[in-house]
Amino acid sequence: MTPERLPPQGASGGVTFYAAELARAGGAAPDEPRDVETGDLRAAIAVVLAELASRTEPALAACVKRSREEWDQADSLSVIDAELAEDIALLRRRLAAGAQPPSAAPRRAVALEGLLVVDAAVALVRLFERRLAPLLRLRLRSSAPELLPAGRPFLDLGAALHELAEAWQ
Repeated sequence: MTPERLPPQGASGGVTFYAAELARAGGAAPDEPRDVETGDLRAAIAVVLAELASRTEPALAACVKRSREEWDQADSLSVIDAELAEDIALLRRRLAAGAQPPSAAPRRAVALEGLLVVDAAVALVRLFERRLAPLLRLRLRSSAPELLPAGRPFLDLGAALHELAEAWQ
């Protein structure tokens, strides 16, 4: 395994740096077919996002409900377990491979977009896992302090992730 090159000083790193490096590496070979299939990548992204959504929805609702009775449970949200983290890592590796210059441009584009979407979704879930208690406190101090309006969490991350997964199908 070769070590990854560090971004130049002042660069943000991450997927943005990775995309810039790939763009500088050059395009696909000119004899590649124009109608490259990207459905397999889109489907894999949709599956992982749907799994993330299906785990987020009940976990968030239960945590918010529990926090009404036991305030110390407000930080007990845990969505991404070892199994889901492995699925996410496998998808990221697959997308990174699909983003390499030997792939056709449409496949590279979908792979890079998928990396951005998966990273953003995971970051949002991690933010909820770490910062749910302050969000709940702010909601309770607001003019509409209901945490589960119509039985759904006031910040319905699960529904947003389901919508995102559907868009990738």
